[in-house]
Amino acid sequence: MSRIRTPARYAPAFFILAWVAVVAWAGVAVGVGAASAALPSGEETRALWVVRHAITTPGRVDKVVEVAEQVNINTLLVQVRGRGDAYYASDLAPPAEDMGGAPKDFDPLDRIIRRAHAEGMEVHAWINVYLVWSAGAPPRSALHAVNAHPGWISVRADGRRLVEMLPQEFQEERIEGMYLSPGNPDVKRHLREIVREIVTRYDVDGIHLDYVRYPEPTVGYDGATRTAFEREFGVDPIQIDSPDSTTLAIIDADRIPDLRARWIQWKRDQVTDLVRSIRSDLDLMGRPLKLTAAVIADQNAALNRYLQEWPSWLRDGLVDAAVPMTYSPSTPVVERQLRAAMAIPTKRQVWAGIAIYNEGSRDAADKIRKARDLGTDGIALFSYDALLGRAGYARAIKTWAFREATVPTRMPWRDGGR
Repeated sequence: MSRIRTPARYAPAFFILAWVAVVAWAGVAVGVGAASAALPSGEETRALWVVRHAITTPGRVDKVVEVAEQVNINTLLVQVRGRGDAYYASDLAPPAEDMGGAPKDFDPLDRIIRRAHAEGMEVHAWINVYLVWSAGAPPRSALHAVNAHPGWISVRADGRRLVEMLPQEFQEERIEGMYLSPGNPDVKRHLREIVREIVTRYDVDGIHLDYVRYPEPTVGYDGATRTAFEREFGVDPIQIDSPDSTTLAIIDADRIPDLRARWIQWKRDQVTDLVRSIRSDLDLMGRPLKLTAAVIADQNAALNRYLQEWPSWLRDGLVDAAVPMTYSPSTPVVERQLRAAMAIPTKRQVWAGIAIYNEGSRDAADKIRKARDLGTDGIALFSYDALLGRAGYARAIKTWAFREATVPTRMPWRDGGR
């Protein structure tokens, strides 16, 4: 039976905890004497984010699975849509530009599914949802959304189209790149079709959503979005933000603050509606498919800067697991963010997103132990590159955190109680 989340200090012990005070590990850069993370029982999702450049050749795909198997990873979150492109056979998105030198019959997603399933691992197709481009030069393919549908790209409140901004402007504004507009009905249809294409063509175990949010609250002013809001509320959002005398003659000034709040909430709802639609589409596929999402760990920032109302996705059962990206090097910050996530009342799961690119394996293992102490259902490491790129790091993580093999945490509402 699924459990309702309660603050960790009231939760029963779900893991068999073992504490090894000192572990000698010669040759590891972080030194010796690191404490072992608490070891779980046989059920724990251990996910690894695999960034797209790691799957561009058959040899690289095989190396991913080899490293993951060595570290006792049981779930691969494989990025198959990075910037509006496809690392799989698609009729809806262009092939990724860095796949040009790969063999013509090479399908990264198909190969990693076959290799990973042979080792008992799950594969979830990781897609960047709204973020579609960030390079300096425009995409080469005419099929790419930036070229084929520039009207789908978000527009700022000042009228500036993200499709027209330069890389240095994105850096100054702290925006990752060009985003599709969540409020555009055509964008919603397209993204649902992308997901349906993946799950009908490939034996994936789930879909993992990333960048399923706005880049900032001041975008969303493309024509289609403004029209959709006006049809519902009878006013153009531009008139709400900067009401002129004509607007104020029609709309009482006292209503403006309420309409502004409605506009912001409506934009949040567009993202949630997409997640809800994808959940519904997956439920119709005839096989258990997990839906997970990488989310902004700071719930206040998620709600107000990125308009990502992910706690409601957990409460309403729209996602099977939320993965707060608790990437801070500070263990107290990570612990506080995970504690807040675990306090959300839900029957769904929380996986702790732990960064390993910005800290040593001892600190990462300590965060994993604290996540387990809080009762999280899984750990997701960001990312594979860090395991591969530093000598001894993967072995240390296995020794201090993933010593014993596990299976992914059950989702009885998906797998029938397995």
